[in-house]
Amino acid sequence: MSLDYQAITSADGIIDAAKILGSKYGPFKVAVAAAEDDDVLKACSEAANLGFALFTLFGSESKLREIGDKHKIDFSGFTIVNTKDAGESAHLAAESADKGKADLIQKGFLSTSALLKTVLSRDFALRAADTLNHVAVLGFPGYHKLLGITDGGMVVKPTFDQKVQIINNSIKLFHCLGYEKPKVAVSAPVDYIHQRLSATTEAAQLTAMNKDGLIPDCEVYGPVTFDAATSRAVALSRGITNYVAGDADIFLVDSIEECNIISKTLILLSPATFAGVIVGARVPVSLVSRTDTARNKLASISIACLFSHYLKRAK
Repeated sequence: MSLDYQAITSADGIIDAAKILGSKYGPFKVAVAAAEDDDVLKACSEAANLGFALFTLFGSESKLREIGDKHKIDFSGFTIVNTKDAGESAHLAAESADKGKADLIQKGFLSTSALLKTVLSRDFALRAADTLNHVAVLGFPGYHKLLGITDGGMVVKPTFDQKVQIINNSIKLFHCLGYEKPKVAVSAPVDYIHQRLSATTEAAQLTAMNKDGLIPDCEVYGPVTFDAATSRAVALSRGITNYVAGDADIFLVDSIEECNIISKTLILLSPATFAGVIVGARVPVSLVSRTDTARNKLASISIACLFSHYLKRAK
């Protein structure tokens, strides 16, 4: 699928690409669930000012106005739907996406579990895959492009079949970023097969499936540790010559704890820019931590816009 922009290698590139699409195809419609979040509203305001998104805010109107006054946010270009609580906000945001009135959903001031329980409920037809996963797309000093790490928000300990689905979901996201055959590094504690370490044997199986064409449109390699996946020098020092090592686009972890340790360490200490999105539903869900910056939330809105456009064109 041809794109309207070059392969994206930075958070700024994600935002710029969203601006290109918004200018060419018209602004994206975003439903914000429990919108009473200072940084979410700042990010929404900036995206609206940049011209690539329109927002419907589901939440307490009085609280939204209070936040707007505090941060000088102009709500004249927003639609505000007053709700009694976060549960109603989530329901109305999901309903908006289900009816085609929103291109994506933005998480506001509510828990991830509460939002996803609503989005995936039988009230709506928003599930597109058996397994949904969260992808943290990071840009950090010392790495030459973006890196997607998954899953740190949905699947606690993925089964082998879930790992296959997570790869299939995640490579679509990287296709929309301009990566024709994303390189997927499959994490393990060591860079070789050890029969007592299931992560290593599963990584080898995934690599073999990719070689046999059963996981198409990407390059899969594992088992590989994080340092070897992101440093060619480290990989070569260990005798790893596979070209995914040191040049990974996606790092598939073995547990939610591993993903959170890696991504949050990079975000806090690098520091890394972070765009987070849930994939595997009919519409993307822009999702970052409540403590993330307005800049990261803007990048998350932007990447969800790109993925929404990609999914519509892929139909």
